[in-house]
Amino acid sequence: MVITELYIKNFGKFKEQYIYLKDGIQVISGENEFGKSTIHAFIRAMLFGLERGRGRAAAKDVFSRYEPWENPGYYAGAMRFSCGGRNFRLERNFARAVRSVSLVCEDDGEELSVEQGDLDMLLGGMSQGLFDSTVSVGQLQAEPGQELYETLENRAANYFESGSGEIDIASAMQSLREKQRNTEKAIREEEAKQETEREKLRSECMYLERDMQALQSEYDEKQMQLEELRSREDSASGKEYADEEWRVSYRGEDQPEEESAVSGKGLIRMGIVGGLAGAAGFLWSFFLSRTGQPVSSTPFAVIAAVISVAGIVLLLAGIVLHVRERRRERPGVQERSSKQEWNSMQERPGVQGQDGQGAARDAQRRLQGELDHIRSVWKEKEIRCGNLKEQSEDYEISETRKMLLRKQKALILAEETLKKAAREMGDQTARLMNRRASEIFADITGGAYQLLRIDADRHLSVWDGVRSIPAERLSRGTIEQIYMAVRLAAADVLLEEPMPVILDDVFAFYDDKRLEAALKWLSGQGKQVIIFTCHKREEEIVKRVVYS
Repeated sequence: MVITELYIKNFGKFKEQYIYLKDGIQVISGENEFGKSTIHAFIRAMLFGLERGRGRAAAKDVFSRYEPWENPGYYAGAMRFSCGGRNFRLERNFARAVRSVSLVCEDDGEELSVEQGDLDMLLGGMSQGLFDSTVSVGQLQAEPGQELYETLENRAANYFESGSGEIDIASAMQSLREKQRNTEKAIREEEAKQETEREKLRSECMYLERDMQALQSEYDEKQMQLEELRSREDSASGKEYADEEWRVSYRGEDQPEEESAVSGKGLIRMGIVGGLAGAAGFLWSFFLSRTGQPVSSTPFAVIAAVISVAGIVLLLAGIVLHVRERRRERPGVQERSSKQEWNSMQERPGVQGQDGQGAARDAQRRLQGELDHIRSVWKEKEIRCGNLKEQSEDYEISETRKMLLRKQKALILAEETLKKAAREMGDQTARLMNRRASEIFADITGGAYQLLRIDADRHLSVWDGVRSIPAERLSRGTIEQIYMAVRLAAADVLLEEPMPVILDDVFAFYDDKRLEAALKWLSGQGKQVIIFTCHKREEEIVKRVVYS
């Protein structure tokens, strides 16, 4: 690619400015604030566009820095360049309100589409970051940036792997990691879904256990009721005999006739007779003792005493019995007392008669049926709860989750394989880079250093034929030359098409000898080299060495 013309319509300090360029080395010199860096920024903006920043960063971004002071709505320019034997015209309007871009092949008038990637194709897929890390060197920016090494590890490995650079290892790695994140997210969602299902099972089991506890309480209550009914039935059976005694006692049913023949008056009479007989006996015994008869009076006295005591007892019993008989003879007393006592007995719990006993047995049968039903329902719930617990504990991984886990393993394996391939290709790239950078650095330094090495940790060192020297131990000028060699070597390795090399005041630390060696080397590469400088020596050396 060769840039042939720059038309700065309105950009920075320039307005309606034409700049014509040629192939090979050319020097654009000027004093400070001449606009060299503005021209450099314009070329970059034409190739890759110019985006407005956001927020506070917008006040200090490149867009704001080069936005015209006058007529900012007319913020535009054009550039002519040749590529692949064809000539093109690229126009851009950077103004926010009327932003536009057009690309036309001036050989046949064909309009190309920047949005569809036609310009990227002409640039060989070179990104703005790669442009800034290789062929475009700004003031005090010679040190390669992080992106250069990442691009080397990626794009160079792609080139050697596929032969075309079409495979983007970094993008592939990013895609794999994105797929891993999505897969891990899907696995977590599936796990959460299964955990929700397990929680439903545990909740259902918990509800069943609560139901079982309620059934157990109901069962215990009804069991107590049944036992109470049975106890009452047993008590009622035992009291039927007592009821019969009460009935006989109060109603006089089945009372023996011989007992009713003995009355209170009879006992009183017998008691009086006994008492009189006893008194007669005492008188007889007293008489015998006074008369002096040979017959003893003692036996008569004893017999008389016994008869007297018996008579007194019979007399008392007859009086008591007579009183009771007189009370029963009162009208309604016997009937009323007996009825009250009988009704009181009938009202006692458990004494219900034949109808009450039947109702109690029905209640027992009903309660027993309810108990059997509760046991049946409780057993069903126990079995269901046990099955749910077993299902929750032995919950199998779903087919969806198994598939996601297999996919996750495959993605991890693919990433490891890609990393291994990238490392292997990176080793090849590192060897190629070291060899090419060593050649460039040796030419620039006039053979003072034979090797330039970039290790795996991106540390730079040189070999002077005797020892390896870390780059940081060298002079500032030599370090700048190392950076230049690394950038130009990377451009040779990474870029498919030769691109213009733009150097903006990069030779400030070069001595004359090494500057002449560097310019001589650049002139022999067959590339367009645009040098911006505020000194005259670059232009003088180019005239003497290149064009003499």
